[in-house]
Amino acid sequence: MKKFLSKIFKALGKTFRVFFRVLYRIIDLLLVTPLSKIVYKIGDMLGNRNSGFDKILNNPTTLLYISLIFALAAFFAVDLKVINLTETEAIVLSNQPINVDFNEEAYVVEGIPESADIVLMGKKSSLYLAEQLGDHQLSLDLTGYSEGTHKVNIKYNNPINTLDYKLDPSRVTIVIHPKVSETRTLTTDVLNQDKLNDKLTISSVELSKTEVIVKSYEEKLSTVASVKAIVDANALNATTAGTYTLDNVKLVAYDENGTEITGIEIVPGNVTATVVISSPSKVVPINVVPVGEVASGSAISSITPNVSTVTLYGDEAALKGIESIDVNINVKDLSQDKTFQETIVKPNGVRSMSETAVTIKVVMEKETSMEFKNVPIVLEGLDSTKFNALAASADDTKVDVVVKGVKTLLNKLKVEDITAYVDLSDLPAGTWEVPVSVKGKDNKLTYTSRTTKVKIVISAK
Repeated sequence: MKKFLSKIFKALGKTFRVFFRVLYRIIDLLLVTPLSKIVYKIGDMLGNRNSGFDKILNNPTTLLYISLIFALAAFFAVDLKVINLTETEAIVLSNQPINVDFNEEAYVVEGIPESADIVLMGKKSSLYLAEQLGDHQLSLDLTGYSEGTHKVNIKYNNPINTLDYKLDPSRVTIVIHPKVSETRTLTTDVLNQDKLNDKLTISSVELSKTEVIVKSYEEKLSTVASVKAIVDANALNATTAGTYTLDNVKLVAYDENGTEITGIEIVPGNVTATVVISSPSKVVPINVVPVGEVASGSAISSITPNVSTVTLYGDEAALKGIESIDVNINVKDLSQDKTFQETIVKPNGVRSMSETAVTIKVVMEKETSMEFKNVPIVLEGLDSTKFNALAASADDTKVDVVVKGVKTLLNKLKVEDITAYVDLSDLPAGTWEVPVSVKGKDNKLTYTSRTTKVKIVISAK
């Protein structure tokens, strides 16, 4: 055994001697010899080869010490460089998505953040590789959790295992609820209808589904007041009347205040809408209405607009209630012919009109008057479901009316063209003295009742 160990030590000693001999030759070749040449050259430049300095430099020990100093300097330089290269830095990968694993058919989970930040720390080279790699996965495994509140750690796959990391947040508090479902009626909400062509309107919207299933936990489902299909008129790209189909119409759940509720699962997630676009229109006459009293002794002979009718476009319901469009002209103190330029005011519910302005010519003549006897009084504004009304006397059933205007118009006027009336709106049961008003078919004439008030008796039914 001793002999065996002796042979091993001899072999090791021989190996070490060979190693150091080779190391010496390398140092001599790469460091000592070049350094010696430099030193000798310095000595030649100083021109004093026999000086004491020359003897020191010729001493091999001195050269070894100088070489050692240079070697140590090189070592520290390299060492400092290594420290610089391995200095720890950090980068932040912001808003990284989190993959969540749980039974979505049975549970609803609240408190899950959409993303988290990853802070990576380590060498520059590793950080650069991590940025280029891009395979960063955050996960939240809830498969083993039951109903209730839990604190769960977010996991990170850390593809570069030489790097340290921190997550923000690294731990989340989640609440697991049992999932329930309900059937709700689907309604429609049309957006941007006012951006359609002025002559077009949406007549109807038919959805591919009339009912949907909403899913969440019980408390949240109780806040759902309505589910609507959001039909965007802009998406139809409609230029003419016709039927248009809109696919993948978004469905949204709302609370009783009309606020969108997030986190509600709606099945199906979207529907198809069939939209009928029409162009309802109606032609109505323009009715010119003189406002104010003309100058004394003058009367309006004729009123002639350059257009007598206008075509209206809009909602059918709104058009149905429009029989004419009034255009007012100010004739106060007017005594001679005049031409008016007036804007036609668009009625409510009307989107577009064929005419927006009108030119009106008014011709004036000398005023005359005519009296019409025994014009019957009409009772207006009475709530006939609650009351009856009668004139207090025979004299309160009719009035005499003075009509002023040009002679040619007065000669054409009949008693049937004049209406004398009293307004009984909002009057309770009792005897009331009410003012008499008069109007006529021809608004170029003025109408005045000689009797200003009459007595009317109102009784409850």
